[in-house]
Amino acid sequence: MPLLVGVSHITAIIADRMDDLPPFTVEGEVSNARPPNASGHLYFTLGDEKAKLNAAFFAYRQRQQGDVPKFQNGDKVRATGRIAVYPPHGSYHLAVEHLELCSGIGELKQKFEALKKKLEDEGLCDPSRKRRLPILPKRIGIVTAATGAAIRDILSILDRRFPNLHILVASCRVQGEGAAQEIADGIRLLNRHFGPDSDQPMDAMIVGRGGGSMEDLWCFSEEPVARAIAASRIPVISAVGHEPDISISDFVADLRAPTPSAAAELLCGQKETLENELTEKKDRLLKALRAGYRESRDTIRRIESSALFREPLRQLEDASMRTDGYDDRMRLSMQSVLREAQENIRRYEGSALFRDPLLTLQTHAQTVMHLGERLETALVHRIQSAEEALRRYRTSALFRPPDSRLAEEVRNVADRQNRLLRALGDAATEAQKQIETCRLAMERCGTERFTPVRQQIADLAARLDFATERYRERLSSAIAFQEAQLNAYNPYAVLKRGYALATKADGALITSAAKVRKGEKISLRLNVGSLGAEVVSVHRKART
Repeated sequence: MPLLVGVSHITAIIADRMDDLPPFTVEGEVSNARPPNASGHLYFTLGDEKAKLNAAFFAYRQRQQGDVPKFQNGDKVRATGRIAVYPPHGSYHLAVEHLELCSGIGELKQKFEALKKKLEDEGLCDPSRKRRLPILPKRIGIVTAATGAAIRDILSILDRRFPNLHILVASCRVQGEGAAQEIADGIRLLNRHFGPDSDQPMDAMIVGRGGGSMEDLWCFSEEPVARAIAASRIPVISAVGHEPDISISDFVADLRAPTPSAAAELLCGQKETLENELTEKKDRLLKALRAGYRESRDTIRRIESSALFREPLRQLEDASMRTDGYDDRMRLSMQSVLREAQENIRRYEGSALFRDPLLTLQTHAQTVMHLGERLETALVHRIQSAEEALRRYRTSALFRPPDSRLAEEVRNVADRQNRLLRALGDAATEAQKQIETCRLAMERCGTERFTPVRQQIADLAARLDFATERYRERLSSAIAFQEAQLNAYNPYAVLKRGYALATKADGALITSAAKVRKGEKISLRLNVGSLGAEVVSVHRKART
């Protein structure tokens, strides 16, 4: 009779048998590789053309090895370790102790890269071939297994977020021998019955399945599937496996989704966005309509309660009274302006210019001549004053400090020059004003009998300009003569020729050798700067 044992007991027996086995070095192609988990352990599958073996490379073994090479699905590796049993799952795996990459790549990866390059050379992977998905699809197709987890996830999302969407499923195998041909047939079937030229065209198609190893997903990397997707007239979304899984269908499809659920989200996501935007705009429109209604209602109430609405005739009467008041004020204002104009005319008619314009012009001419005589007298007086100041300076130059007196006289002469020029300009300006007044008066009269007077006024103006210019020249000559005289009497002018002024300690000018003693300190003023000196010898007589 067979021995009756429990599951855990038989599993323990198998584990003991496995522990007795020596370490193995297994060479195979990596598939189903996953990123390290929170503990740092690596899980993957080794396979060849006939079998697969799960493998686990624990974190402490990785630290013992040190430099662990990076690998990915399709790489060919050589892993050394022991066969271990995991009782909770009743499975066995290779507990890797050391891992290294083999030269070259695995067989599946070689096929993958070769087919990818072939399709790229034909232009089937070119981004310009990619078609945009419809914003709001009405009918979509799904090519996958009818009983798999992928179809359940897709239908659940679409039913929840896009309940009025028409969905057609082309069921097929998604793993194993012959699966690639069934997938390609499903794609062609949907294109044949629901292509763009049919009565019920399909807007998009999802081709994919759930996660698995590289071998499980290999049918989506075979050439029949790739060419069926490339030939599809319906936009195709490739949704194979999980995020790290890559298949040939991802490159030739119009869009790649990391998972089947993500593909469903891509199809219905824009609808949800549009619904949210429409809801927001509807709320804003209703809010604006309510605000406009309230504003219009308040405006109507204000109009109804206004005096214009209640008593329109009274408002017209008030407006008529205001118009009459404006008319009266305008009439009075015009009468006032008219009276003022008439008064100005009467004053002008009674003026001397209107009664006897020739006498008025002769009076202005006499005024111009009188101003010219006064200007000449003032200029002569100014020149005489300047000459008198020059004579006083000549008589007092030796008794006052030459430098300060010279500067003062130069300033006085400059001030006199400025005052004379200003007086000359003022007199000329006043005369021009008088002439202009006469000219305007004659233009207002506008008669030919004033032609001689106009000529007389023009002659007077020319004589005034000539006299003014002559007096200006005389004044400039007199001032230049005074400046030359001042420079001639300037004791410092000779210093520029190499001479020096000698002064005692108290500043007194030394004009004779008899005024100093031997050993006395004196100062020598040069054209630029001064020198301190000491008398070494005194010669009473000048040397020749």
